[in-house]
Amino acid sequence: MSFAEQQFGTASSVPQVGNAVNACRKTVHTSNLWQHERVLTGWNQVYDQLSKGRFNGQITEALIGDVQLFEEKTSQAVFETGPGRTGVVALGVFAHLDGEARWRGHTVGMDHVTALSDHATLELSTPPNCTMMSVTVPVSMLPVEDEQVGLDATELLANAANHVHNPAFAATLRHRLSIALLTMTYQPYQLALTEARDQLVSELVGLVDEYLGLATHGDGTADAKKALHVVAKAREYIEANPDRPVTVLDLCQRTFTSRRTLQYCFTQVIGTSPAAYLKIVRLNGLHRDLMNSRGAKTIGDMAARWGFWHLSQLSVDYKRLFGELPSETVKRVGGRTFQ
Repeated sequence: MSFAEQQFGTASSVPQVGNAVNACRKTVHTSNLWQHERVLTGWNQVYDQLSKGRFNGQITEALIGDVQLFEEKTSQAVFETGPGRTGVVALGVFAHLDGEARWRGHTVGMDHVTALSDHATLELSTPPNCTMMSVTVPVSMLPVEDEQVGLDATELLANAANHVHNPAFAATLRHRLSIALLTMTYQPYQLALTEARDQLVSELVGLVDEYLGLATHGDGTADAKKALHVVAKAREYIEANPDRPVTVLDLCQRTFTSRRTLQYCFTQVIGTSPAAYLKIVRLNGLHRDLMNSRGAKTIGDMAARWGFWHLSQLSVDYKRLFGELPSETVKRVGGRTFQ
């Protein structure tokens, strides 16, 4: 992990822990738009200031492999144009908005989610005191649908709407990006293991795939025979890998389905989503490790090995399933608790 302070603006130091995310993490404060438009990795935007007064901005960025998250704050009204990062799809959601924003000719607000890919040009007008969050995922990482449907991610993006009005999804995206960015920036040790990073990447890719379902009005439906076949192949793969966390992205690749189709199949056959099913599998895997650990490893290390990168949420999920906290499991079997 390396942290390179920019030669423009003011970069605030963030904790550095070994190779936790093997990418850059930075917070840069800017005092003019010329500085501001040069901060984000891989972007080439141009900003025009629309309101009067001194500009102040801040960008917090974190990269995990080829997936990028950032939060951007601007003190003045601005109009932003230019291409996005090459070969990716970027989702955007407002975290704070005083007034009206416009996205590619449409009025958007806190309940909207915007999307940008190689098929479009960035055209965003925001009012003063605006905060926006974004995740960008390479198109190559999006699950490819099976041959029966015959659509790949590039075709879906070309046909998808450039924004959706969906308060529930906007709130979910805002919440998940906030937690992920805070963890990547200030608690990178929770992502020290590959399994934890893979799980986070799978969740972020899933958000983009969920957007595509909303933006293309596709429900991913499949007939009962296909649903049984897909779930059987997925469970076969899970059972063949009992000692490592399997991600939803793994199952999409193994069953040649999009996340939407996979979710429909699991809901139809098992009555729950693949993400919820895999979380149960991972929680049980962690439970077995804790029962056998005798304090030999920290709870955090064992949790990360099962792909749990957000320890506070893990405690809630673990107690809901097993009726006790992970630390209480360790104590009950006679081990010492190390968080």
